[in-house]
Amino acid sequence: MAAQFIRQLGALKVKEVPDFLARKLSAENVTRNATTFMEEYRVRYINTGSPAPIFHVLGGVFTMAYITCWPAEYRHMIAAREGKH
Repeated sequence: MAAQFIRQLGALKVKEVPDFLARKLSAENVTRNATTFMEEYRVRYINTGSPAPIFHVLGGVFTMAYITCWPAEYRHMIAAREGKH
């Protein structure tokens, strides 16, 4: 589903993007797609007893931690670089 969205977005001219996003990212479409995704995820991973959801949560937590810590680490890197010159 996401690959199709990206392909459609890539085929547009820049001036067509706002209208495309307004159609695709309406509250109704987002709700419907999120519900469909969660149902497919439940059938594929949760109902089968797969350990994949644990890894998905761990990956999500790691990613969020990295995103929230990155600005401070970047500031430290810049300060260290400027201090060496």
